[in-house]
Amino acid sequence: MKKKKLLVVLFLITLIPMTLFAQRTVGSYGIRGFAGTGMPLTPDFFKDYWKGGGIGYGGEFIYNFSESMGLGIRFHHLPFPLDSDKLKEILDPMIEYMIGGPMPAGLSYDLDGFALNTNIISANLLYYLTPPEVPVCFYLTGGVSYYQLNITDLKITVKYLGQSESETIKADEDIDDKFGFNIGAGAEFNAGDIINIFVEGRYQYRFGEEEGPDFEGEGPSKGSISFISIIAGVNFSLF
Repeated sequence: MKKKKLLVVLFLITLIPMTLFAQRTVGSYGIRGFAGTGMPLTPDFFKDYWKGGGIGYGGEFIYNFSESMGLGIRFHHLPFPLDSDKLKEILDPMIEYMIGGPMPAGLSYDLDGFALNTNIISANLLYYLTPPEVPVCFYLTGGVSYYQLNITDLKITVKYLGQSESETIKADEDIDDKFGFNIGAGAEFNAGDIINIFVEGRYQYRFGEEEGPDFEGEGPSKGSISFISIIAGVNFSLF
């Protein structure tokens, strides 16, 4: 019995350093789950009428070629909510012009929906700047991305004298999927034998131009969509 206990203890002693340092070795792999938000950058119509703060989510499979280099295959869903206050700055004068004066007391309206949803499928290289055994690991990343965009319907609810009426305007979903690229950096914090907590920021750029909505009646503006994505999550090392 004592020999069996001794063998178990010896096995655990040898297993602990193996699990501690096997998080990033040649041929090791892991799975990430994360959540985060984004910030619009360009073009002007994207930055002006949509805002950051939408909570996205995603997952990633990582394969490590070595202790310093890995490959990540990622899916990331990231929504950008409509900036309804900014849109109302455009709509209020239009409504007052249509009714021939200021809006009557007690008349108000709410805007809901019209979020710009982004699905990002990417293949990225990860270059680790620190060895795997340190408690905090820094890395650089970049790669090719495939961007799918769609805009949700806009619901307008008008309220007047205690009554309300709603109307839904269908969004134009004819938005082509396009390729682009991403670059960024992150940090992983050791939280156990096979678990790391990580934070990361990336610059995302979508090739080609998009034509924005003509809210101001001066013709639609155009430009390439770019934004910052910021995420935090958990990395499970599967060896």
